[in-house]
Amino acid sequence: MAQNHSSRRAFLKASSLAAAAAALRGSSSFAQTTLADAHIEVLPAEPIGTIAPELYSHFIEHLGGVIYDGVWVGEDSRIPNVNGIRKDFIDTMRAVQAPVLRWPGGCFADSYDWRDGIGPRGKRPARTAFWSQQDTNAYGLHEFMHTCRAIGCEPYLAANIRSLPARDFYQFMEYCNAPAGSVPSNSAAPAVPNTLAAERAANGDSAPFNVDYWGVGNETWGCGGNQTPEEYASQFRRFTAWTPTYKDRHPRFVAVGPNGDDADWTRRLFASLHSNPEHPRLWGLSVHYYTSGRADTFAEGDALRFNDAEYYDMLARAGFMERIITDHWAAMGDSNHRVKLVVDEWGAWYGKGTELGPGYNLSQQSTMRDALLSAITLDTFHRHADKVGMANVAQSINCLHSLMLAQEDKFTVTPTYHVFRMYLPHRTAQAVRAEFSAGTIDNPLAVAATPVGGASAVGSIRQKTTLAVLSGSASMQGKTLTLSVVNPHLTQPRTTEITVRGASIASAKGTVLSEKDVHAHNDFAHPDAVKPRAVSIKQPTSGRLTHTFPPASISVLEIALA
Repeated sequence: MAQNHSSRRAFLKASSLAAAAAALRGSSSFAQTTLADAHIEVLPAEPIGTIAPELYSHFIEHLGGVIYDGVWVGEDSRIPNVNGIRKDFIDTMRAVQAPVLRWPGGCFADSYDWRDGIGPRGKRPARTAFWSQQDTNAYGLHEFMHTCRAIGCEPYLAANIRSLPARDFYQFMEYCNAPAGSVPSNSAAPAVPNTLAAERAANGDSAPFNVDYWGVGNETWGCGGNQTPEEYASQFRRFTAWTPTYKDRHPRFVAVGPNGDDADWTRRLFASLHSNPEHPRLWGLSVHYYTSGRADTFAEGDALRFNDAEYYDMLARAGFMERIITDHWAAMGDSNHRVKLVVDEWGAWYGKGTELGPGYNLSQQSTMRDALLSAITLDTFHRHADKVGMANVAQSINCLHSLMLAQEDKFTVTPTYHVFRMYLPHRTAQAVRAEFSAGTIDNPLAVAATPVGGASAVGSIRQKTTLAVLSGSASMQGKTLTLSVVNPHLTQPRTTEITVRGASIASAKGTVLSEKDVHAHNDFAHPDAVKPRAVSIKQPTSGRLTHTFPPASISVLEIALA
C-alpha cells in the first residue's frame, strides 16, 4: 500500500472546478449529438496474447477494516463464517473466481514478521503495525492459507526485506513449502523430518502450502526502505540466491518496480540486476498505480461528491495505465520478454470523508465512476495481455477500490464487483486487436505541468488531456467473440456499427452496467442500487451488428460468429 510519498508531490492547482465544469458542458466536443457515427472493427487474425485469469487477482492488507471485520471475524462470531473467515467474503471471491490473493501487504509487509502469525492464537504477540494500529496477529499465515483454500485461489506472499534478514525469507519459503514427513539426507545419517515442516504440521497444516508467487519486498522506493534501484537490486540478488525449491516447483519471484510511470527506476534496476553474471531469478516486475481523486494533489477529492469535470478527469487519468505498461515494457530491456509486468496495486484513491467509521482507515465508497474506471483498466490489461502477467486490485474489501464493504454483520458488494463478474468471459480467451473509431472527449482539468523530482505518477497524469469516447477490448474463444465497451460520456449514447474482419456475426447477447446518475452506489441499506442488466440486441444485418451504448455505461457483448 502506497504512502503519501515525495514522488507524489502536489502540483499547481487547476482552475476552479466549477468553472471547468461549465466550460466542459459548453464545449463543442460535448454539445454534439452523434447517432450511428461510431465504429468498432475486431480483427481476429491479429492476436495479442492469452488473457491470464491472474489479471483479475486481489490484494488484502492489515490496514483499517480490511483484515479485522472485513476478512476475519473469528470462529465465535455471530457473523456467518468459515473457520473465522467471513462467509460473505469467501462467497463473493468465489463468485468472481479470484485466481490469486496477495498478502500481508503493502507497506504493512515490510514491518511484519511472519513468525508473529503462527502458533497458538492466544500466544501470538500484539504489535503496533505499520499503519499505527494494534495488530493482535489473530489472522496470520495459516489463516491466510485457509482463506485461499476456501476461495480456491493461489497465495501471493509479500516478503519483508526492509526489517528482516535474508535468512528469514529463506525460512519463510521453507516453512511454507517443505514437504511433510521424513526426507533423505545427503549423508549416511537416517532420513529425518524437516524441522520447519514439522513446525507447520504442529500448527495444524501437515501438507505444504506450495506457494509459487513471492514478492521480494514492497515499494522499496518508499515505505520499503527508501532505497535506490541499485540498492534494491543488491538486496533482490541476496534474498533470492540459493533459495529452496521443492518437487520442481520453482518460485516465481516478483521484484519491486516503480511508482507509476517512473521508467528510470525500471531501467536502472534491470541494468543493475544484469550487471552481475549470475542472472536473477525473476518472474515479474511489480508496478503500482493509483488514480487519485484530484490530479494536483495525491489522494484528494471525494468519492461521492464530484462534478462533471472531476468525473472526466478521473477517467482520463485511468487511461494512463496504457502508458505505464508500454513505458516499463520498453524500459525492462529484455529482448526475450521472459519477465512480465505485475500491476499488484491499482485502483482509485480518494481523500477522507466516506469511511465506514472510525478505524476504517482508507475505506471509501465506490460509485459508477469507479466501475467505469475498473472497466477501462481491465480493458487496458487485455490489450496488453502479452505484457501483463498479473494484476491485483487494491483492495478486495473495506479499503480503496474495493469489491466489497463490510461492517460487523452488514455487507454489500460495490459496482466494481459487478464489472469483475461481467468480464469473466474474457478470461483464458485470446485477446485480439480491435479498432474503436468514435473520437475523443477533452479533459478540461488537464494542465501541462513539469513533474518535480522526476516523472512521478501524479505529475505525468496531468498531461492526459483526452478521454476516448468509446474504448474497450475483444477476445476470442472458438467462434465466440467477447467485446467489452465503455462509453464514459455523461449524456450521449453511442450508436455503433460493429464488424469482424474476415467473419460474419450470427447473433449476440449482452449485459450492461449503467445508471442515470454516476454518483449511484450500493450501501448497506441499498445493496442492489447498482447492478447489471441484460440488454436486447438487434439481429445482425449482412453480418454486421448495430448497437447503442448508453451514456456512462459498461457493456459486455458475447457475439457468435457464423
